[in-house]
Amino acid sequence: MSATQADFIPPMPTPAAREPTGLAGLMRARRDVLSIFPADAYRRQVFTSRLPGRLILVANAPEVVREVFVTKHETYQRKSRFLEDALRPVIGGSCFIAWGDEWAERREAVSPPIHPSGLAQFHSCFVQAAEETAEELAGAEGPVDVAAAFAAGISRVLLLAVFGPGAPREEARIIAETFTAYQDAAEVVDVLGLMGLPDVVGWLTRRRAGRLAVALRGRVARLIEAAGPEGGTPLLAALRDARRPDGSRVLTGERLLDEVVMFLLAGAEGAAITLTWTAMLAALHRETAERMAAELPDVAPAHADLANFAFTRAVIQEAMRLYPPVAVFARQAVKPDRIRRWELDAGDIVLAVPWLLHRHEALWEAPHAFRPERFLGDAARQRPRFAYLPFGIGPRICAGAAFGMAEVSVFAAILFRRFRFALAPGFVPRPNCRLALRPKGGMRLVVTPR
Repeated sequence: MSATQADFIPPMPTPAAREPTGLAGLMRARRDVLSIFPADAYRRQVFTSRLPGRLILVANAPEVVREVFVTKHETYQRKSRFLEDALRPVIGGSCFIAWGDEWAERREAVSPPIHPSGLAQFHSCFVQAAEETAEELAGAEGPVDVAAAFAAGISRVLLLAVFGPGAPREEARIIAETFTAYQDAAEVVDVLGLMGLPDVVGWLTRRRAGRLAVALRGRVARLIEAAGPEGGTPLLAALRDARRPDGSRVLTGERLLDEVVMFLLAGAEGAAITLTWTAMLAALHRETAERMAAELPDVAPAHADLANFAFTRAVIQEAMRLYPPVAVFARQAVKPDRIRRWELDAGDIVLAVPWLLHRHEALWEAPHAFRPERFLGDAARQRPRFAYLPFGIGPRICAGAAFGMAEVSVFAAILFRRFRFALAPGFVPRPNCRLALRPKGGMRLVVTPR
């Protein structure tokens, strides 16, 4: 690892002077979850916060993460109530927040169409959307909010994958913008709910978020209706045709809408965020940008070519280490349990925080430094298990992880070969964690053709 890379510390929030507790801590977390972690959170293995009637435990060591998310999956299979409440208006009861038998049935229905063995069928979607994004960037005047541009571009991938080439191109931008607005409006940390009290003050926020959710689901419902019962792509057909043992369809009506919306949003969100942070790193570290460009082809890659872009893939993986798209995984216990010396009741919350695990001082050398070489050769093989969780862990790991890596890799191959990126004058990137780890206020970069 070069000294230059070891010394390069990309933007991160200043750790809290001390761990905020009680209501003050919850109010800070409501604005930005990352703001509540003090410096010693990057060294501790387990720590807790006690609220009235509820314990929150942070699993901050690989073996504890494994215990909660793998060994005791049945106990901690349910997402936290505040995440369920934040997402249910837009994705309904989809497999992302369902649990128990409902989750198992939905997961079995949605996983086969995006299995890694079938990724080649989506490659043309990746290339088309990336080429369209490159065309828009080439025509831009002045700084570009690449967070918005990439969100629209990756959303275009998902529309093409579900509805085919006839899907209106403008729909991708509208869906991406609507979901961004929804995340800004949604109540990510239900302060009163966590304290066991009814939420009597969040009605205005919920009202705005609710309107956006209705609008977004309505747009997707109209796309499904326009496709007709036999239209769309093989992916949509596979979702429609998923069957129970008795031959009945698993996904019909609102249940089908839930999963299509979930696929369009979750499938785009993590990939777009990863591409955004990768572009920022390329903008800040010229040596990395030039090394990626030298590795990438002058023309759009074939699906088989993606395996050859080892350094570019390592940069993407390092971007997801430093800026995990989902920086906090929250689960609630469905029955009493014990983790180390702590007794948990049903309803208590356990957090795995990739933001902390990925920067833990006992797990990573120079944890805040940008070092793509961590993911090359022997260094990648020596990485501790359960210390790197960009797509989650255990039975609920993201079903579209391979799909997401493939689409980001294609976009990276096209965009980082054709363009140089630099921070817009006066712009300072600021990570902000609500539903996802986005740059606060977008990511304003100057994009210049090579």
